[in-house]
Amino acid sequence: MELDRDHLFKKTRSKPENKSCFDCPARNPTWASVPYGIYLCLSCSGVHRSLGVHISFVRSTTLDGWTEDQLKLMAAGGNGRARAFFKQHGWDELGADKIEAKYTSRAAQLYKAMLEKEAAKLTPAAAMAVASGAKDGAVAAAAAAPGTEFADFHV
Repeated sequence: MELDRDHLFKKTRSKPENKSCFDCPARNPTWASVPYGIYLCLSCSGVHRSLGVHISFVRSTTLDGWTEDQLKLMAAGGNGRARAFFKQHGWDELGADKIEAKYTSRAAQLYKAMLEKEAAKLTPAAAMAVASGAKDGAVAAAAAAPGTEFADFHV
């Protein structure tokens, strides 16, 4: 089974937490930061692009081609999950003026590494299941033990 970009984004973007930009209150984001698995508006995607691909790699969810590994990152991530992690590490404010500091922080490095590790474990079928709201792999283990989702990742 191959991951279908449009189907995966239809599922993940229908979740309430993904209906607004991760970094500002703009609605219906159509861009994404691949390493963080988050959805962004056009304006914030431009700021992310200026950070350099070593920090945030930005793609359009509708115009660009995506690799299977990139789609797995989006399935494993999501704005709600990233927001919880960043908030736990002291980054709970929105605003384009905070983007550079947030994504060059230790918390951002840890989140990116954690997400990459979890996405690598997902099969295409599991990625679609997670995108549809089911829990699988490391995500399921974290859900089974509330409050421990980010236990291994501290600043």
